[in-house]
Amino acid sequence: MVTKTSSVVVVHAGEHLFKIVGHSQIRGSHSLVRSGIFRVGDHDWTILYYPNGDYMAVDDQFAYVFLLLMNAGEDEVTASFDFSLQDPTPLSTGEKHKYSFTTLKFSSTSSGWGTGKFVSKADLAASGYLKDDCLLIKCVVNVPKLTDDIIVPPSHLAKDLGNLLDSGINADMTVKIGSFKAFKVHTCVLAARSPVFRAQLCGSMMESRENNICIDDIDAEVFEVVLHYLYKDCLPEFMEENTEDATNMVQHLLVAADRYAMERLKLMCESKLSKTLDTDTVGITLDLAEQYNCEQLKSCCIKYMARSQPLAVCGIPNEVTKKLDHNDLTT
Repeated sequence: MVTKTSSVVVVHAGEHLFKIVGHSQIRGSHSLVRSGIFRVGDHDWTILYYPNGDYMAVDDQFAYVFLLLMNAGEDEVTASFDFSLQDPTPLSTGEKHKYSFTTLKFSSTSSGWGTGKFVSKADLAASGYLKDDCLLIKCVVNVPKLTDDIIVPPSHLAKDLGNLLDSGINADMTVKIGSFKAFKVHTCVLAARSPVFRAQLCGSMMESRENNICIDDIDAEVFEVVLHYLYKDCLPEFMEENTEDATNMVQHLLVAADRYAMERLKLMCESKLSKTLDTDTVGITLDLAEQYNCEQLKSCCIKYMARSQPLAVCGIPNEVTKKLDHNDLTT
C-alpha cells in the first residue's frame, strides 16, 4: 500500500518602516542606528543601519544596512527580504535603491545579512528622499514555513458585491441622477458603506419609504465611480493613470466622499492628489483641502509651495518647517 502525503509552503510576510530623524547628526565612521524590534514568521528581527559604513568598511562613502535575527538559535531560519528607501512625504509610496535577498539562512553563527553598499552619500543626496533630515527605510521580510495546514483562499467579497452591481440582481432601489441617468442599487450595500445613505434609506427620512431617490447636484460619471467604490472597495482602472481626466475625477470624487462621509475614499483621493501636484494644480488642490478639511493634503500642498518658491513670496508661515529633535534618532 502506498501512502500519499502532501505539504505546502506558507510564506509569513511582514513589513517594517524604519524612520531615522536627524540623519545629518549621525557622525563617526562606525556609528550604528538600530530599529525597533518587529516580528515576522514567529521570529523577532531588527534593522542595523551604518550611515558611514561599519567596522569592516573599506569605503565610508556607502551606507550599510543589515537584517538581524534577534532570537537566533541552533535551528536555521530561512528568509527572503529586501530593503528600499521610501519617500518620507506623507501619503507617498515612492521607493528607490531596492536591494533584494533570497533564501538566506539565519542561525546562531550567521544571524545577520545585508549589504555594504546600500546607497552612497552622493546618491542619497541626489535621490530627494532625505527630506527634512529624515530618512525612511522599508524592510519586507518573507519567512517560508513548511506546513500541513489547510490553506484558506483570499476573500472574494469585493468581487462578489461588484457582480451584484454589474448584474443588478435583486436590486431594490433606483438612484436617478438628474433627468437622464438611473442606477439600480441595493439599499443594504449603500447603507452599510455610507452613514449618510444609511440615514437617508434606513431612517425616518422620506427616501426610506420610497424605492427610488433623485440626486440632482452630482455628475452621473462621478456617481458611477462612487458606486464602483461602494461595491468593489477600489477605484476604476482609468483613475490609476496620471491624466488630466483622472485628476479631475479625483477632485470631484473627493467632494462626493466628503458629502457621503466615506473617510477611506476621501483619504484615497487625498493621496492621489498629493502625487499630482504641480504649479498649475497646487492652488486648486489647496483650496479643496481647506474647504473639505483635508489636513494631510493641505500639508502636502504647503510643503510643495515652500519648495517651489521662497516662503515670503508664497505667504506661507515659517511654522510649516519644524526643527527635528536629535532624541528621535531611532524612532
